[in-house]
Amino acid sequence: MPKVTFMPQNLTREAPVGKSIMELADEAGADISFSCRVGVCNTCIVRIVSGMENLEPPLEQEKLTLEAFGAAPNERLACMCKIKGDVVVETKR
Repeated sequence: MPKVTFMPQNLTREAPVGKSIMELADEAGADISFSCRVGVCNTCIVRIVSGMENLEPPLEQEKLTLEAFGAAPNERLACMCKIKGDVVVETKR
């Protein structure tokens, strides 16, 4: 099962393939800000430290939001990106 590590908390949890980073953060108690949970507000943006290749590619809504807010190439919306392998995530809080 894939492992996701949340930094700076250094909190690691196993996650079933297909779960979003936000869903896992909720279960694990990782501190990620959120508002809409549907990929339009940019509040839950996280930096992918490693394992970008282990996330599902962004859907159109996530791409539009990331582009609109000028996100870096290594940033994703925690509510939208789905896990398919090991990932290290840095939260903004």
